[in-house]
Amino acid sequence: MSNAAPFDEDSCPWDLTEEANLVQHVTEEAGRIALSYFVRGDIHQWDKSPDNPVSEADMAVDEFLRTTLMQNRPGYGWLSEETEDQPERLRCGRLWIVDPIDGTRDFLAGGENWGISVALVQDQKPVIAAFYAPVKNAFYFAQRGKGATLNGKPIAVSCNATLDEARMMGDPEAFKHTSPFWPVPWPEGMHTEQANSIALRICQIADGQFDCCVTLRPKNDWDVAAADLILEEAGGLLTTGDQDRLLFNRKKPLHAHIIASCPNLIPSIMDRVTPALEKWRNRNK
Repeated sequence: MSNAAPFDEDSCPWDLTEEANLVQHVTEEAGRIALSYFVRGDIHQWDKSPDNPVSEADMAVDEFLRTTLMQNRPGYGWLSEETEDQPERLRCGRLWIVDPIDGTRDFLAGGENWGISVALVQDQKPVIAAFYAPVKNAFYFAQRGKGATLNGKPIAVSCNATLDEARMMGDPEAFKHTSPFWPVPWPEGMHTEQANSIALRICQIADGQFDCCVTLRPKNDWDVAAADLILEEAGGLLTTGDQDRLLFNRKKPLHAHIIASCPNLIPSIMDRVTPALEKWRNRNK
């Protein structure tokens, strides 16, 4: 849990409308910076850890976001994939959570499934969120209580109520009907496809292109903070595999697993996720 005192909005000089304007402007500019590297090509890259690439573009976007947002909002906390974590953020009622380029692997491969993720979190919940995928010309935005948009137009999750007709955003190999990982198999007819960026996957559920996303691999705050609010404001739901809502700005900013879906599919998804998690947790007992 966070040690932060509840945020005092009355003493804050910036209301959420001002925060929304700042986030939209800064995220758009960050997208232009990332796109300039993408178009140029020949980007210097290295591995932060095995099979975990980062590039000069990630670092340039991170520097721009950190400098601009923190100069405009002194006293706010900061958490980014590409910045060393500082414990001071835990005492902040409001903080920025960003992923300078979510989907770096696809970015470096010349693909389109990557973007910039920016969230303003207040009292452990996102209140402003943007995700911008420049190559796809897709700018997702949400403000708590005011809905979600794609390129300025309102979006909503699908009304699909059956997994047999569902469009799952995930690794097709992981959801094969014959996979031994799932005690209760997924339907053979379920359509499944992959995108490198987890935030983009969730946003494409928010706009109804897909119906659900299940990943039992851990995800960090910066992976999902913005997408969490965008999906919620579009009428969807993001939880852990145990159906707990996500809290951000904790000491360890990590979520063990992620379930994102339109509401109608949640029961059928959990019919498969719950026994799979039980099997996984009991494997060494």
